[in-house]
Amino acid sequence: MSDGWTDRRGHHLINFLVNSPEGTFFLESVDASSEVHNQVMLADLLEKKIMDIGVDKVVQVVTDNGANYKPAGKLLMERFPTLYWTPCTAHCLDLMLEDVAKLKEFKKPISRARHVTTFIYRHGRLLSAMREKTNGRDLVRPGATRFATTFLTLQSLYKHKDALRFLFTSKEWTGCKLAKTEAGKKVYDILLSWEFWNSVEDCLRASPPLIIVLRVMVDGDERPAMPEVDGDERPAMPEVDALMNHAKEKIKASFSTENKRSLLNKIIQIIESRWDRQMDTPLYGAALFLNPEKIYTIQKENDEYVGHLRGCFNDVLARMVQDESIQNKIDQQSMLYEDQRGDIFKNCMALQTVKLKNPRK
Repeated sequence: MSDGWTDRRGHHLINFLVNSPEGTFFLESVDASSEVHNQVMLADLLEKKIMDIGVDKVVQVVTDNGANYKPAGKLLMERFPTLYWTPCTAHCLDLMLEDVAKLKEFKKPISRARHVTTFIYRHGRLLSAMREKTNGRDLVRPGATRFATTFLTLQSLYKHKDALRFLFTSKEWTGCKLAKTEAGKKVYDILLSWEFWNSVEDCLRASPPLIIVLRVMVDGDERPAMPEVDGDERPAMPEVDALMNHAKEKIKASFSTENKRSLLNKIIQIIESRWDRQMDTPLYGAALFLNPEKIYTIQKENDEYVGHLRGCFNDVLARMVQDESIQNKIDQQSMLYEDQRGDIFKNCMALQTVKLKNPRK
Protein backbone atom coordinates (compact mmCIF):
# COMPACT_ATOMS: atom_id res chain seq x y z
CA MET A 1 0.00 0.00 0.00
CA SER A 2 1.18 3.55 -0.63
CA ASP A 3 -0.05 6.90 0.60
CA GLY A 4 1.27 10.31 -0.43
CA TRP A 5 1.26 13.44 1.72
CA THR A 6 3.01 16.80 2.04
CA ASP A 7 4.70 17.89 5.28
CA ARG A 8 4.85 21.43 6.71
CA ARG A 9 8.03 22.22 4.81
CA GLY A 10 6.48 21.29 1.49
CA HIS A 11 8.24 17.95 1.08
CA HIS A 12 6.16 15.41 -0.82
CA LEU A 13 6.49 12.09 0.99
CA ILE A 14 5.20 8.68 -0.07
CA ASN A 15 4.68 6.06 2.63
CA PHE A 16 4.86 2.36 1.81
CA LEU A 17 3.12 -0.25 3.96
CA VAL A 18 2.31 -3.94 3.67
CA ASN A 19 -0.88 -5.61 4.85
CA SER A 20 -1.43 -9.30 5.60
CA PRO A 21 -3.69 -11.35 7.90
CA GLU A 22 -1.14 -10.57 10.64
CA GLY A 23 -1.76 -6.82 10.35
CA THR A 24 -0.38 -3.72 8.62
CA PHE A 25 3.33 -2.89 8.80
CA PHE A 26 5.26 0.23 7.78
CA LEU A 27 8.03 -0.36 5.24
CA GLU A 28 9.51 2.97 4.27
CA SER A 29 8.85 6.64 3.60
CA VAL A 30 10.35 8.12 0.42
CA ASP A 31 10.95 11.84 -0.17
CA ALA A 32 9.78 12.33 -3.75
CA SER A 33 9.89 16.14 -3.72
CA SER A 34 12.45 16.36 -6.52
CA GLU A 35 10.68 13.82 -8.74
CA VAL A 36 8.21 14.46 -11.53
CA HIS A 37 5.08 12.73 -10.28
CA ASN A 38 4.04 11.03 -13.48
CA GLN A 39 2.80 7.48 -13.95
CA VAL A 40 6.23 6.05 -14.78
CA MET A 41 7.87 7.44 -11.64
CA LEU A 42 5.07 6.14 -9.42
CA ALA A 43 5.09 2.72 -11.11
CA ASP A 44 8.88 2.50 -10.72
CA LEU A 45 8.66 3.25 -6.98
CA LEU A 46 5.94 0.65 -6.48
CA GLU A 47 7.83 -1.90 -8.59
CA LYS A 48 10.90 -1.54 -6.37
CA LYS A 49 8.83 -2.29 -3.25
CA ILE A 50 7.17 -5.28 -4.93
CA MET A 51 10.58 -6.70 -5.84
CA ASP A 52 11.82 -6.15 -2.28
CA ILE A 53 8.84 -8.06 -0.85
CA GLY A 54 8.68 -10.73 -3.55
CA VAL A 55 6.37 -10.77 -6.56
CA ASP A 56 4.84 -14.08 -5.51
CA LYS A 57 3.81 -12.58 -2.17
CA VAL A 58 1.95 -9.55 -3.57
CA VAL A 59 -1.69 -9.97 -4.62
CA GLN A 60 -2.88 -6.37 -4.62
CA VAL A 61 -1.38 -2.88 -4.69
CA VAL A 62 -3.52 -0.14 -3.12
CA THR A 63 -2.81 3.57 -3.63
CA ASP A 64 -4.68 6.83 -3.19
CA ASN A 65 -7.06 8.03 -5.89
CA GLY A 66 -4.84 10.73 -7.41
CA ALA A 67 -5.05 11.26 -11.17
CA ASN A 68 -1.55 9.86 -11.80
CA TYR A 69 -2.12 6.65 -9.86
CA LYS A 70 -4.67 5.06 -12.19
CA PRO A 71 -2.32 5.01 -15.24
CA ALA A 72 0.53 4.03 -12.88
CA GLY A 73 -1.58 1.13 -11.62
CA LYS A 74 -2.34 -0.05 -15.14
CA LEU A 75 1.35 0.15 -16.01
CA LEU A 76 2.18 -1.90 -12.92
CA MET A 77 -0.34 -4.59 -13.88
CA GLU A 78 1.29 -4.81 -17.31
CA ARG A 79 4.68 -5.33 -15.68
CA PHE A 80 3.34 -7.88 -13.18
CA PRO A 81 0.53 -9.93 -14.78
CA THR A 82 -0.29 -11.75 -11.52
CA LEU A 83 -1.22 -8.77 -9.34
CA TYR A 84 -4.02 -6.21 -9.17
CA TRP A 85 -3.93 -2.47 -8.59
CA THR A 86 -6.88 -0.75 -6.89
CA PRO A 87 -7.39 2.76 -5.52
CA CYS A 88 -8.14 3.31 -1.84
CA THR A 89 -11.66 2.23 -0.92
CA ALA A 90 -11.90 4.68 1.99
CA HIS A 91 -10.97 7.58 -0.29
CA CYS A 92 -13.55 6.43 -2.84
CA LEU A 93 -16.23 6.34 -0.13
CA ASP A 94 -15.26 9.79 1.11
CA LEU A 95 -15.59 11.11 -2.45
CA MET A 96 -19.07 9.54 -2.58
CA LEU A 97 -20.03 11.33 0.63
CA GLU A 98 -18.59 14.57 -0.79
CA ASP A 99 -20.70 14.21 -3.95
CA VAL A 100 -23.81 13.43 -1.89
CA ALA A 101 -23.14 16.50 0.26
CA LYS A 102 -23.08 18.66 -2.89
CA LEU A 103 -26.64 17.72 -3.87
CA LYS A 104 -28.86 20.79 -3.64
CA GLU A 105 -31.19 18.92 -1.27
CA PHE A 106 -28.29 18.43 1.19
CA LYS A 107 -26.04 21.42 0.57
CA LYS A 108 -28.27 23.89 2.41
CA PRO A 109 -28.91 21.86 5.59
CA ILE A 110 -25.21 20.96 5.83
CA SER A 111 -24.26 24.64 5.55
CA ARG A 112 -26.86 25.63 8.16
CA ALA A 113 -25.74 22.86 10.52
CA ARG A 114 -22.15 24.03 10.17
CA HIS A 115 -23.28 27.57 11.03
CA VAL A 116 -24.97 26.28 14.20
CA THR A 117 -21.99 24.27 15.44
CA THR A 118 -19.48 27.02 14.61
CA PHE A 119 -21.55 29.58 16.51
CA ILE A 120 -21.96 27.39 19.59
CA TYR A 121 -18.31 26.32 19.74
CA ARG A 122 -17.08 29.92 19.43
CA HIS A 123 -18.79 30.99 22.65
CA GLY A 124 -17.59 29.28 25.81
CA ARG A 125 -20.62 29.94 28.03
CA LEU A 126 -23.02 28.83 25.32
CA LEU A 127 -20.95 25.71 24.69
CA SER A 128 -21.02 24.90 28.41
CA ALA A 129 -24.80 25.37 28.51
CA MET A 130 -25.20 23.15 25.45
CA ARG A 131 -23.14 20.37 27.04
CA GLU A 132 -25.23 20.63 30.18
CA LYS A 133 -28.39 20.06 28.11
CA THR A 134 -26.84 17.15 26.16
CA ASN A 135 -25.42 15.40 29.26
CA GLY A 136 -21.86 16.29 28.31
CA ARG A 137 -22.14 15.12 24.70
CA ASP A 138 -20.53 17.11 21.89
CA LEU A 139 -22.20 18.02 18.61
CA VAL A 140 -19.13 17.68 16.42
CA ARG A 141 -18.48 13.98 15.80
CA PRO A 142 -15.00 13.04 14.55
CA GLY A 143 -14.95 10.52 11.71
CA ALA A 144 -12.34 8.76 9.62
CA THR A 145 -12.62 11.38 6.88
CA ARG A 146 -13.76 14.95 6.40
CA PHE A 147 -17.17 14.14 4.96
CA ALA A 148 -17.81 11.30 7.39
CA THR A 149 -17.35 13.94 10.11
CA THR A 150 -19.85 16.20 8.33
CA PHE A 151 -22.60 13.57 8.33
CA LEU A 152 -21.81 12.26 11.82
CA THR A 153 -22.16 15.82 13.11
CA LEU A 154 -25.54 16.11 11.39
CA GLN A 155 -26.56 12.90 13.12
CA SER A 156 -25.44 14.24 16.49
CA LEU A 157 -27.37 17.48 15.92
CA TYR A 158 -30.49 15.49 15.13
CA LYS A 159 -30.07 13.28 18.17
CA HIS A 160 -29.88 16.36 20.40
CA LYS A 161 -32.57 18.28 18.52
CA ASP A 162 -34.91 18.60 21.52
CA ALA A 163 -32.11 19.66 23.87
CA LEU A 164 -30.92 22.34 21.42
CA ARG A 165 -34.43 23.67 20.82
CA PHE A 166 -35.02 23.76 24.58
CA LEU A 167 -31.75 25.66 25.13
CA PHE A 168 -32.52 28.30 22.49
CA THR A 169 -36.03 28.94 23.83
CA SER A 170 -34.96 29.08 27.49
CA LYS A 171 -34.56 32.25 29.58
CA GLU A 172 -30.86 31.40 29.72
CA TRP A 173 -30.67 32.14 25.98
CA THR A 174 -33.22 34.93 25.59
CA GLY A 175 -31.59 36.85 28.43
CA CYS A 176 -28.04 36.79 27.01
CA LYS A 177 -26.48 39.31 24.63
CA LEU A 178 -25.81 36.70 21.94
CA ALA A 179 -29.56 36.28 21.41
CA LYS A 180 -29.74 39.88 20.16
CA THR A 181 -27.00 39.48 17.53
CA GLU A 182 -27.73 38.70 13.88
CA ALA A 183 -25.72 35.47 14.11
CA GLY A 184 -27.62 34.43 17.24
CA LYS A 185 -30.98 35.14 15.62
CA LYS A 186 -29.97 33.08 12.59
CA VAL A 187 -29.03 30.07 14.75
CA TYR A 188 -32.31 30.44 16.64
CA ASP A 189 -34.28 30.44 13.38
CA ILE A 190 -32.41 27.39 12.08
CA LEU A 191 -32.96 25.30 15.21
CA LEU A 192 -36.68 26.15 15.35
CA SER A 193 -37.22 25.47 11.65
CA TRP A 194 -38.99 22.17 10.92
CA GLU A 195 -37.92 22.54 7.29
CA PHE A 196 -34.30 22.35 8.48
CA TRP A 197 -34.89 19.24 10.58
CA ASN A 198 -36.84 17.52 7.81
CA SER A 199 -33.95 18.09 5.39
CA VAL A 200 -31.51 16.75 8.00
CA GLU A 201 -33.62 13.59 8.14
CA ASP A 202 -33.08 13.13 4.40
CA CYS A 203 -29.32 13.53 4.88
CA LEU A 204 -29.43 10.84 7.54
CA ARG A 205 -31.32 8.46 5.28
CA ALA A 206 -28.47 8.61 2.77
CA SER A 207 -25.29 8.70 4.83
CA PRO A 208 -25.22 6.03 7.63
CA PRO A 209 -24.98 2.98 5.31
CA LEU A 210 -21.97 4.52 3.54
CA ILE A 211 -20.36 5.51 6.84
CA ILE A 212 -20.72 1.93 8.11
CA VAL A 213 -18.85 0.69 5.02
CA LEU A 214 -16.18 3.34 5.57
CA ARG A 215 -15.71 2.32 9.20
CA VAL A 216 -15.31 -1.35 8.32
CA MET A 217 -12.80 -0.49 5.57
CA VAL A 218 -10.75 1.80 7.83
CA ASP A 219 -10.60 -0.61 10.76
CA GLY A 220 -10.29 -3.77 8.68
CA ASP A 221 -12.78 -5.88 10.62
CA GLU A 222 -16.41 -6.01 11.68
CA ARG A 223 -15.88 -4.23 14.99
CA PRO A 224 -14.67 -0.72 14.22
CA ALA A 225 -13.08 1.26 17.02
CA MET A 226 -14.47 4.54 15.68
CA PRO A 227 -17.36 6.22 17.54
CA GLU A 228 -20.63 4.34 17.18
CA VAL A 229 -23.15 5.63 14.67
CA ASP A 230 -26.21 5.97 16.89
CA GLY A 231 -28.74 3.25 16.23
CA ASP A 232 -26.93 1.73 13.28
CA GLU A 233 -26.33 -1.93 12.61
CA ARG A 234 -22.95 -3.22 11.59
CA PRO A 235 -23.22 -5.86 8.85
CA ALA A 236 -20.87 -8.80 9.26
CA MET A 237 -19.60 -8.46 5.69
CA PRO A 238 -15.86 -7.97 5.25
CA GLU A 239 -16.10 -8.23 1.45
CA VAL A 240 -16.28 -4.89 -0.29
CA ASP A 241 -18.86 -5.85 -2.92
CA ALA A 242 -21.22 -7.26 -0.29
CA LEU A 243 -20.81 -4.19 1.88
CA MET A 244 -21.68 -1.83 -0.95
CA ASN A 245 -24.67 -3.88 -2.09
CA HIS A 246 -25.92 -3.92 1.49
CA ALA A 247 -25.45 -0.13 1.76
CA LYS A 248 -27.40 0.53 -1.45
CA GLU A 249 -30.28 -1.68 -0.31
CA LYS A 250 -30.44 0.14 3.03
CA ILE A 251 -30.51 3.52 1.27
CA LYS A 252 -33.22 2.38 -1.15
CA ALA A 253 -35.34 1.13 1.74
CA SER A 254 -35.02 4.46 3.58
CA PHE A 255 -36.21 6.43 0.52
CA SER A 256 -39.16 4.15 -0.24
CA THR A 257 -41.82 6.86 -0.66
CA GLU A 258 -42.65 8.10 -4.15
CA ASN A 259 -41.90 11.76 -3.38
CA LYS A 260 -38.30 10.78 -2.53
CA ARG A 261 -37.75 8.77 -5.71
CA SER A 262 -35.92 11.56 -7.58
CA LEU A 263 -33.54 12.18 -4.67
CA LEU A 264 -32.91 8.44 -4.29
CA ASN A 265 -32.02 8.14 -7.97
CA LYS A 266 -29.46 10.95 -7.64
CA ILE A 267 -27.82 9.28 -4.62
CA ILE A 268 -27.66 5.83 -6.22
CA GLN A 269 -26.26 7.33 -9.42
CA ILE A 270 -23.47 8.98 -7.41
CA ILE A 271 -22.64 5.73 -5.60
CA GLU A 272 -22.63 3.56 -8.69
CA SER A 273 -20.75 6.09 -10.83
CA ARG A 274 -17.96 6.48 -8.26
CA TRP A 275 -17.79 2.76 -7.56
CA ASP A 276 -17.79 1.61 -11.19
CA ARG A 277 -15.24 4.25 -12.20
CA GLN A 278 -12.79 3.64 -9.36
CA MET A 279 -13.40 0.23 -7.80
CA ASP A 280 -14.45 -1.97 -10.71
CA THR A 281 -12.10 -4.92 -10.20
CA PRO A 282 -12.85 -8.66 -10.24
CA LEU A 283 -10.65 -9.15 -7.16
CA TYR A 284 -13.43 -8.13 -4.77
CA GLY A 285 -16.02 -10.28 -6.53
CA ALA A 286 -13.66 -13.25 -6.34
CA ALA A 287 -13.20 -12.69 -2.59
CA LEU A 288 -16.96 -12.76 -2.12
CA PHE A 289 -17.26 -15.91 -4.24
CA LEU A 290 -14.73 -17.65 -1.97
CA ASN A 291 -16.62 -16.81 1.22
CA PRO A 292 -18.92 -19.83 1.77
CA GLU A 293 -21.06 -18.10 4.37
CA LYS A 294 -22.00 -15.38 1.88
CA ILE A 295 -22.00 -17.19 -1.47
CA TYR A 296 -24.38 -19.95 -0.37
CA THR A 297 -26.81 -17.33 0.96
CA ILE A 298 -26.58 -15.35 -2.27
CA GLN A 299 -27.28 -18.52 -4.28
CA LYS A 300 -30.72 -18.74 -2.68
CA GLU A 301 -31.58 -15.16 -3.61
CA ASN A 302 -29.81 -14.12 -6.82
CA ASP A 303 -28.47 -16.63 -9.35
CA GLU A 304 -27.52 -13.87 -11.77
CA TYR A 305 -25.26 -12.22 -9.20
CA VAL A 306 -23.65 -15.58 -8.41
CA GLY A 307 -22.82 -15.88 -12.11
CA HIS A 308 -21.18 -12.47 -12.00
CA LEU A 309 -19.10 -13.48 -8.96
CA ARG A 310 -18.11 -16.72 -10.67
CA GLY A 311 -16.90 -14.65 -13.63
CA CYS A 312 -14.83 -12.49 -11.27
CA PHE A 313 -13.25 -15.61 -9.79
CA ASN A 314 -12.43 -16.94 -13.27
CA ASP A 315 -10.79 -13.62 -14.21
CA VAL A 316 -8.62 -13.68 -11.09
CA LEU A 317 -7.73 -17.35 -11.61
CA ALA A 318 -6.63 -16.72 -15.20
CA ARG A 319 -4.52 -13.74 -14.15
CA MET A 320 -2.88 -15.11 -11.03
CA VAL A 321 -2.24 -18.73 -12.08
CA GLN A 322 -0.22 -19.10 -15.26
CA ASP A 323 0.07 -22.91 -15.32
CA GLU A 324 -2.91 -24.30 -17.28
CA SER A 325 -2.91 -27.66 -15.51
CA ILE A 326 -3.13 -25.93 -12.13
CA GLN A 327 -5.80 -23.60 -13.53
CA ASN A 328 -7.89 -26.59 -14.59
CA LYS A 329 -7.50 -28.30 -11.22
CA ILE A 330 -8.56 -25.17 -9.33
CA ASP A 331 -11.47 -24.66 -11.72
CA GLN A 332 -12.73 -28.20 -11.13
CA GLN A 333 -12.44 -27.81 -7.35
CA SER A 334 -14.21 -24.45 -7.47
CA MET A 335 -17.15 -26.06 -9.30
CA LEU A 336 -17.46 -28.64 -6.51
CA TYR A 337 -17.29 -25.81 -3.97
CA GLU A 338 -19.93 -23.74 -5.79
CA ASP A 339 -22.33 -26.69 -6.13
CA GLN A 340 -21.54 -28.00 -2.61
CA ARG A 341 -20.51 -31.39 -3.98
CA GLY A 342 -17.69 -33.72 -2.97
CA ASP A 343 -16.66 -35.53 0.18
CA ILE A 344 -16.12 -32.39 2.24
CA PHE A 345 -19.81 -31.47 1.97
CA LYS A 346 -20.80 -34.82 3.45
CA ASN A 347 -19.09 -33.82 6.68
CA CYS A 348 -21.56 -32.22 9.10
CA MET A 349 -18.78 -30.54 11.07
CA ALA A 350 -17.46 -28.85 7.92
CA LEU A 351 -20.92 -27.53 7.08
CA GLN A 352 -21.42 -26.22 10.61
CA THR A 353 -18.19 -24.20 10.50
CA VAL A 354 -19.16 -22.39 7.28
CA LYS A 355 -20.57 -19.51 9.35
CA LEU A 356 -17.96 -19.70 12.09
CA LYS A 357 -14.57 -19.61 10.38
CA ASN A 358 -13.14 -16.41 8.94
CA PRO A 359 -12.43 -17.02 5.22
CA ARG A 360 -9.50 -14.59 5.37
CA LYS A 361 -7.69 -16.97 7.72
